[in-house]
Amino acid sequence: MPRAKLGVFDFLNAKPLIYAIEKNKIPHNFELVYDIPSQIAIKLLNKEINAGLVPSIHYAKYSVKYRIVPSICIASHGAVNSIRLYFRKDLKDIKTVATDISSMTSVILARIILSEKYSVNPKFIAMNPDLAVMLSKADAALLIGDHALFEESGYESYIDLGDEWDDLTGLPFVYALWVGRRESLSQEDVMSLINAKKYGIQNIDVISDEASERYGVDFEFCKAYLTQNLHYDLGEAEINGMKEFFTYAFYYGIIEFIPEIKFYEFENEVLKK
Repeated sequence: MPRAKLGVFDFLNAKPLIYAIEKNKIPHNFELVYDIPSQIAIKLLNKEINAGLVPSIHYAKYSVKYRIVPSICIASHGAVNSIRLYFRKDLKDIKTVATDISSMTSVILARIILSEKYSVNPKFIAMNPDLAVMLSKADAALLIGDHALFEESGYESYIDLGDEWDDLTGLPFVYALWVGRRESLSQEDVMSLINAKKYGIQNIDVISDEASERYGVDFEFCKAYLTQNLHYDLGEAEINGMKEFFTYAFYYGIIEFIPEIKFYEFENEVLKK
């Protein structure tokens, strides 16, 4: 049976979802294809992969083509610590924002936060994620994932977009989802993704220990990020947060309609929990 190509990104925030597959700790039929989040979305749209861990805004734009794997996401409720908007002048005065080329959803989130909370509508410029260069070219800089989490400059003028979204809405924010076309994943594939998440959550200490070695940071820092800043359950509150985000995106003309949240449907009761 041909292996399903699964698009993933090599950020720490994704490790609890993909570690079991990377290390073959559970049965699966996947070939992992690594790229940055924005490119995974393009690969999925172009049918270069069967499914992928894609930015939530990509699902919103092309929802008629897709289904979501139930019960799994990358989300925060409050400060996320890895989606940061750095700035070198008062937020109300910024006119340009350099954005990490990895990002799709966070760019839209930044636009919403800046408009709704700070009444500014700057120009966004995609750049490679180098904070010093970004801030030399623009008034503010958006970093995501490991680029933000392990930023070493010590630059302290930033806002955490997870925290800002929570302040604006009181809802969780969903950054990424497992998404594919309806026919692209079998029931066994979906169950493998659910089992991979369960394995990852049960082995956060192992993942944190390996991350500590890889990045040269404290074990407790990695564990706190994966257990306090982030969570991985896609429940009612997360779905409501997604709907709110999609409503804002529609209001700002980023998507043409507010999408229905459609899941892969199976008889297996495990998927309904």
